[in-house]
Amino acid sequence: MEIIAQMLSLALEDTKKTRLMYQANLSYSQLIYYMNFLLDKEFLKVKNGIQGNRYCTTEKGREFLESIDNVIIQAR
Repeated sequence: MEIIAQMLSLALEDTKKTRLMYQANLSYSQLIYYMNFLLDKEFLKVKNGIQGNRYCTTEKGREFLESIDNVIIQAR
């Protein structure tokens, strides 16, 4: 759950795959696993650009992040 939340937070602003991997401290295979999951669930989307693909958090992903924040706040 922490990895998913961190990846969605990092992608609130368009970001590249490499940044996600390093900032979330993931191996390449872990990155691919979580990215496929997040793309499949439509929490992330791909934006094709001149300088390569960028990934951004969708509205559904933002709602999920907000839900996680609410759970953490209530747990305190």
